[in-house]
Amino acid sequence: MEKYYYEVITGEAVGCMPAAMRALLLAASVVYRSASAVRNFAFDHGWKKIYRLDVPVISVGNLTTGGTGKTPTVIMIARQLRALGAKPAVLTRGYMAPSGQESDEVMVLRRECPDVPVVVNPDRVAGGRMAIASHGADVLIMDDGFQHRRLARSINLVVVDATRPLGVPGVIPRGTWRESPANFSRATHVMLTRCEQVSDELADLAAQLLSQYVGPRNILQQRTRVTGVFDASGKRWELCGKRALAFAGIGNPDNFLGTLELAGCRPVAGCWFGDHHQYDCKRDFAPFEQITQRKGIDLWVTTLKDFVKLQGYQSPVPIVYVGIESYISGSQAQVWRDMLRAALSIDGHDATAPSEDEIGSSR
Repeated sequence: MEKYYYEVITGEAVGCMPAAMRALLLAASVVYRSASAVRNFAFDHGWKKIYRLDVPVISVGNLTTGGTGKTPTVIMIARQLRALGAKPAVLTRGYMAPSGQESDEVMVLRRECPDVPVVVNPDRVAGGRMAIASHGADVLIMDDGFQHRRLARSINLVVVDATRPLGVPGVIPRGTWRESPANFSRATHVMLTRCEQVSDELADLAAQLLSQYVGPRNILQQRTRVTGVFDASGKRWELCGKRALAFAGIGNPDNFLGTLELAGCRPVAGCWFGDHHQYDCKRDFAPFEQITQRKGIDLWVTTLKDFVKLQGYQSPVPIVYVGIESYISGSQAQVWRDMLRAALSIDGHDATAPSEDEIGSSR
């Protein structure tokens, strides 16, 4: 269904039925876009209250649906702030969490940043107050916060996937825009992610496209590198020469395939679920077990976001995940450092800070 929907909004699906669906989606998009515009107008003109807390707030959000690399960016920022001597906490709404459980993103954040509190509360203002009072946080990172206007922020960072900068044109549900691109003007900074998966020329072209909304100096290019492939025990695996079956429930599977190439893996089979998929291991993996036996699969490989939801499942072959980290390199590393220092009001040199040549998630 999700695949067909994408084919409809991109125009790949042709015929009377897809055309009729696009017309209905456009009508719904007009309603959604109008409601979003009214809401933004109310915040811009003081009709809706914006709350300011006693500590800096760094918002990480996006303008399009689907995976843009927000969670790796939040992890990167949290680790950098810790390296600068700050006491950050992450605010998240716990999107798509099963009843009585934590969401996959929260589990990943806790695993990758064990020394950073993660406060789950749909009310980010209340969550921020809790982080300050209960955890002594002196800076807050608001995950998926661009459309959450109630909490004032010092840095309003929008994450954009360099492999498809503006997604499918059109406000949802007709396209993948959560709001009009004109609202990029609310951002203080834009971070292009996955720049390693496109040429330098294409990354620069995307930055130039976005410079109509945000000053060129405030558009940063982030890259991702593979830190290793690991199993549940933490053992490192080599994928070269292995017959792998790849699977994931993420917004953009093509990016995961690009990451697998960086890890030296070309899977012989693959299966993609919807974003934030909640696994029914017996049902979902029954076909995998048949393919594994028929094709002589050595292991199954997935993302950390999917891996954290599979604990307790006894697979016929090892399940491994690809560890990644995000970083900013070159001259933009200093720009990024200065931005964080300004937000924290840190002056002078900090010996524990990352090097000026490369700033990333120092794992």
